[in-house]
Amino acid sequence: MIRRAWRPAVAAAMGVCAFMGMTAPAPAAPKQQPQAGIAASGYLNLHQCVYYSSSATNHFTTVVTSNDGRFAAGTNVSGTADTQVSCGAGDGNYQLVPTLSGVKALDLTSGSYVNLHQCVYYSSSASNHFSTVVTSNDGRFAAGTNVSGTADTQVSCGAGDGNYQLVPTLSGVKALSVA
Repeated sequence: MIRRAWRPAVAAAMGVCAFMGMTAPAPAAPKQQPQAGIAASGYLNLHQCVYYSSSATNHFTTVVTSNDGRFAAGTNVSGTADTQVSCGAGDGNYQLVPTLSGVKALDLTSGSYVNLHQCVYYSSSASNHFSTVVTSNDGRFAAGTNVSGTADTQVSCGAGDGNYQLVPTLSGVKALSVA
């Protein structure tokens, strides 16, 4: 539909230019797609940063830096594997929870799928949910995010701890093709 509308506009511009003795403007170049090939070059370093507000008894998780920069996460693509999680300190209301944060270096050359596992946990005593996509630093909240030659179809999560329990209906897996 867009192409059909575009062609008469170009033809009209060319006609006006010919009448006025000018050359027609060149059509805009198509937008370039991002280059594939990142998978052949290294690691997706997935940094998960979990923040908590004791006044609101509320957790939240981020894997990318917030638009305002207050909540930083060091997720990146690199030729080397990150081994230490990189997170911002929070904003005064929400503080970083280092034991629930974590980093997972995904070797993109080791398979054709990034299998992203999202695990959601809930505490009825705190009336609070939080999500994880990589295993926490203390190992209590596991997520099966991996790179593999096959697409995962079942989510893999840890059971949680005595206070926070896995919510299977809110958890899931997404297989992303990197080949």
